[in-house]
Amino acid sequence: MTFDNLPWSWLAGIAGLGLLLVLALLWSRKLRYRRHSIMTENEWEFYQRLLAACPDCQIWPQVPILALVRPDAKEGSRAFWAAFRRISNTRVDWVIVRDREVLAIVELDDRSHDARKDAQRDRILKSCGYRVFRFASNRRPDPARIQEAIFQTA
Repeated sequence: MTFDNLPWSWLAGIAGLGLLLVLALLWSRKLRYRRHSIMTENEWEFYQRLLAACPDCQIWPQVPILALVRPDAKEGSRAFWAAFRRISNTRVDWVIVRDREVLAIVELDDRSHDARKDAQRDRILKSCGYRVFRFASNRRPDPARIQEAIFQTA
């Protein structure tokens, strides 16, 4: 069987199906996104405790670490980019701020936290003078204990 024997309507139909197949393949490869909550239910509950513990402060959730620190190397150098890549996709759970000064960085440790990466991030933050407080998700302190921890050592 050759294409010479097919009527033009069949050829147009086959071409149309081929075009639809190509479009379907291209559409299925298209990157898509969906909404995502800033905090989990667990984090939201702890955030309420932070608000109660620090009523005169601003509490910023999910802050990229690059908003807090920069590599201490000549910008654009190999050392700069190596340090930049090490922290570029990391963030902290909350930053507690009063009068435009960062008082503390608070982390709520749960199953999603990687202890090795957390320790590395804590070292970087502490080397820049930030105080990092970690609270276990399964043993969340009440607002009074949070306030004591953050402001007693401030």
